[in-house]
This record gives sequence, C-alpha cells and structure tokens, in this order.
Amino acid sequence: MQLKMSDYRLPEKILFNYEELKQELAEKTSMYETLVYTDDQIKDAKADKAGLNKLKKALNDERIRLEKEYMQPFNEFKAKINELITIIDKPIAAIDTQLKAYDDQKKQEKRKQIEALWEEQDVPEGLTLEKIWDDRMLNVSYNMPHVKQKMVDSIFTFNQNMKTLSELPEFGYEAQQVYIDTMDMNRALSEGRRMAQIQRQKEAAEQARAEARAKAEEERRAAAQAQLRPAQSEVQAADAPDVQAEAVAKQWVAFQALLSTEDALALRDFFNSRMIEFKAV
Repeated sequence: MQLKMSDYRLPEKILFNYEELKQELAEKTSMYETLVYTDDQIKDAKADKAGLNKLKKALNDERIRLEKEYMQPFNEFKAKINELITIIDKPIAAIDTQLKAYDDQKKQEKRKQIEALWEEQDVPEGLTLEKIWDDRMLNVSYNMPHVKQKMVDSIFTFNQNMKTLSELPEFGYEAQQVYIDTMDMNRALSEGRRMAQIQRQKEAAEQARAEARAKAEEERRAAAQAQLRPAQSEVQAADAPDVQAEAVAKQWVAFQALLSTEDALALRDFFNSRMIEFKAV
C-alpha cells in the first residue's frame, strides 16, 4: 500500500494593487505620525481614525475570504489523510500491546536469571541487589557477563568504602549505616564529620558547665567564709566585756600567811599565772 497523488495545480499567485496601496499608505501614515490636532480638529481626528480602521478591516476581511477559499481543498485533503492514519493506528496499537507483553515477559525471565546470579556472589552484609539495580540490565544489549561484572565491581566498591568508613577516628559505625542506607559515600563521610563536630561541641559545652559549677561552688564557699568571719568577731567582742567585768570586780584583800621560802615562791608563781597583782603589807 502506498499513497498515489493525482496531478494538481497549486493556487495561482494573487494579484492586487499592492504597490499602489503601499505607497499611498506610507505617505498618509508618515503625515499622521507628525500631525498634531488642535482642540478644534478633534472631530477631524476621529474621522481620520475611522477611515483608517475601515481600510484596515476591508484588507483583513479580504485576506480571510481568500484564505478560506485557498485552504478549503487542502483542509479536505488533510481530513481524509487523518482518517486513514486513524485506521492505521488501530492495528499498530494492537501489535504494540503484544510486543510490550513479549518484552515484559523476557524482562521478567532475565530478572530471575539476574537474581539467581546475585545469590551466587559473595555478598557482604548490608548490600542488596536492589541497591545496585539498574533497569538497563534488563535490556537485550546488556548481556549476562556484563551483569556479572557490574555485580563484582559493586561488591568490591562497597567493601572498600565500608573499610574506609570503619577507619574514621570517630563515628565510623554511624557513617557506615548512612552509607548502607544511601549508597552515597560522600554523604556518609559528611554525616560522620557532622556527628564528630556535634560531639566536640557537646564536650565543650559540658566542660564549660563543669567549670561554671566549680566557679559557683568556689564563690559560695568564699561567701560562706566571709559570713563566718564577722560572726567570730562578734563572739570575741561579746567575750571581751565579761573579762573586763571580771577585772572591774577585783578588789584588794589584805591577809597574812605563815610561809616557808619555798611556799612564798610557789605563791608568787601562782599569783603571776593568774595575773594577780600583790604587794607587801
């Protein structure tokens, strides 16, 4: 089947007084562009505008009329062609449905082969087929040796990255978990650095709080000691009047005693120890 076109003639060139109208319009429009109407000429301005709009409408109406006449045979041809295309589209859609079903079946079969091949690999914990999956592996052009090589490369890369993360000085385990979840090495490293920074900030904050508590305790003890000193002074000041009172209460007492020289020395020492003033009678 093929389209066979009969001989036909394209529409003839449409002739009209184009140059004449163009020159006349150019002269008038240039005049209007510089023309300034006075208040008394507003009526003339409206008439000029109406005349130009009338000419513009006449030109456009003629264009539309001729366009319809020229397009009528083409529109009929276009409608017939579209009708034929619609007829063709129906079997194309039916065939496409069968081809798609066949393609889906082949992809399902290949996916089972890929899953079986994955089970044969030495897969590390945390790595799954879904995490390395690429839909292109189901294409006919992506053969099974190519699929196996992708598996081997993915397992090798996973093991290398997990080893690198385990050697981080801080939060290596947490970074590994991020990598397992996202399979994004840069994100895992960034998360490890972020957690380490948070830990350092936490330790600095705890140290600052401990220092603040120690300073507060030191200030509390100093304040307590400062309060204790006035109290002791008050106690000492309170004791002083009693001593003075006792001193005021003393009086001279005259007596005689029969003493040996040794007794007299002992009595003198006793008086001195008690701060008792004495003199001979």
